[in-house]
Amino acid sequence: MIRGAWYAVTQRDNLTTKPMKVTIHGQDYVLYRDEKGMVCAGDAYCPHRGCDLSLGTVEGAELICPFHGWRFDRDGRCTRVPANRGVWDVPKNAARATYEACEKAEWVWLYTAPKRVDMDASTEPDLFPELCSDNWTRTPFRATWHAHFVRVVESVLDVSHLPFVHPQTTGAGVNPEVDGPEYALTSNRILIHPKPFAPVHPMEPVEAVETEDERTEIELRAPNLWIIRTPMGDGNAMCTFLTFTPCETQTTEIFGAVARNFDMDSPLLDEFHLSHTRFVMGQDQAIIESIRPVAPPYDLHREAHVRSDGPTVHYRAMMRTWLEEESLR
Repeated sequence: MIRGAWYAVTQRDNLTTKPMKVTIHGQDYVLYRDEKGMVCAGDAYCPHRGCDLSLGTVEGAELICPFHGWRFDRDGRCTRVPANRGVWDVPKNAARATYEACEKAEWVWLYTAPKRVDMDASTEPDLFPELCSDNWTRTPFRATWHAHFVRVVESVLDVSHLPFVHPQTTGAGVNPEVDGPEYALTSNRILIHPKPFAPVHPMEPVEAVETEDERTEIELRAPNLWIIRTPMGDGNAMCTFLTFTPCETQTTEIFGAVARNFDMDSPLLDEFHLSHTRFVMGQDQAIIESIRPVAPPYDLHREAHVRSDGPTVHYRAMMRTWLEEESLR
């Protein structure tokens, strides 16, 4: 998996001064807030005897191991070994690896490549504007799929499955013969205009929107930020955002939010949008968890592909390129 990327790990309100352990790429990390509320992240286990530091406590800006009381600052330096009399008696190899972490929009994010001296301190996830604007109301949610990260991401780029997996919802009345789909690519972005969506789609306006700048669109920002935007007319829009975190080879956490820029105080609309999204995702989940092999082959000749697979094929090719480039760094 790509390590040089930001991954959501929890909703921001869930992170406190009580250490929290998360798993990404099969590696365990510990996150916590220091006394100033800043997010800190590092290896989950103490370099002394491997104790799980999520069982420890935070005092000031320091994380304290529950086994022998070793203390670590936010940069991973061991500042004290209580069993030794002098602070100068800290072993040279007592430091922990630390990682960039931040909070943005509704979530806490972790950058899983180790900190670099030359890393821009202002680096943060490049999120869609709908997630950071006060003109949008958002309802966050979370789901766990027992499937490979790439398989999960590809499922939300695929439009030809709609009439088969979602015959009562997003696929109702959709012609299985795909028109396109129309999509555009950059080195780290895929923009899709899936058409046609059925007129009975519960998230579409009754009158189809035909203008070029008001069409349903799907956008992926590599490798794991996805959004679908649905225009509702008169400048109103609804969207669903998903971001994907690869915990293990066969476990992917999905952090998401349903959002809109109208009727800002409407709990029933929030409930409907979220319920619809969870139902559709549940249908997808059953299919994606069934796929074998679990990990997708990056040799594209090992699977059959057709024109409607264009966005997913390009995403997989992008992943292969990113992984190769990252292995050379």
